[in-house]
Amino acid sequence: MITTICLNPSFDKAVEMDSLKLGEVNRIRELREDLGGKGINVAVVAQRLGLDVQCIGIMGENGGDQLSAMMDAEGLKHHFLRVPGKVRTNLKLVLKDEKGITELNESGTWVEEKQLQDFFDLAKEKTADSDVVVLTGSVPPGCPQGVYRDLMKALEGKKCILDTEGAELELAAKGAHPFLIKPNLHEMEMTLGLELRTMRSIRDAALLFIRLGVEHAVISMGAMGAMYVDQERTLFAPALRVATKSTVGAGDAMIGGMLLGYEKEKDMGRAFKYGVAAGAASVMTEGTQLIVPEDFYGLLDQVRIQEV
Repeated sequence: MITTICLNPSFDKAVEMDSLKLGEVNRIRELREDLGGKGINVAVVAQRLGLDVQCIGIMGENGGDQLSAMMDAEGLKHHFLRVPGKVRTNLKLVLKDEKGITELNESGTWVEEKQLQDFFDLAKEKTADSDVVVLTGSVPPGCPQGVYRDLMKALEGKKCILDTEGAELELAAKGAHPFLIKPNLHEMEMTLGLELRTMRSIRDAALLFIRLGVEHAVISMGAMGAMYVDQERTLFAPALRVATKSTVGAGDAMIGGMLLGYEKEKDMGRAFKYGVAAGAASVMTEGTQLIVPEDFYGLLDQVRIQEV
């Protein structure tokens, strides 16, 4: 069993428009609503790829039944602590006259100290049969700085995969030594306060975290590809040439792919190939849609890994 943790789930709405004119009435061409929250996204990808996975977390009471029904429809096992408030909505604007997606994300429902402690108790109970735990995404307001570090320490003995940024990434790396971290290039730059413009500088940045006790690091770099680093090796995978429709959820899909690869290969370096294929398959879907397994398997043999 794999457990993913989603402290700040959401409804992800993708709005397709020809253009956005500020101060005027704008017409929506198409609207789609999907499950959201990085921990949920990772779990959905892992589920679609055939893994035994569950998602646990915290969600607001208002909208909680709808979100739970959407997870049920996906066939995803889930256990969420309900708290007063509402499930947030993240709006993705897809404009035909611009490249990229404009995101408007809500902060989420405030979490009290007692509620957070209740979730820690829930997490320890529900991860009893899990060897791997994924912690990813933003944290809701009210959580103290270092909540991911504290949660990982409470789940001692688990292989923890962490995908976050800034102080949460630094504190967890220093204090809880994750099994794997997976920031994207922008998140790595923001966390370290550095511009990383060469492959060597990106590798050296990853090695900073390896020296802190992180076992494996994967940095996704968009069109530049992706890099894997551990104490003994650095691997690079060029980006696959696919038709990019949306980058929403690509990093989450990469983790889902690596989870499959790790289960099959028992080696995170070899699992890196699966993650690259899953990330590429994710960008082939529109808006907030997640991975199509057939796309993933069609790309897997195209991934080329180079040792650098």
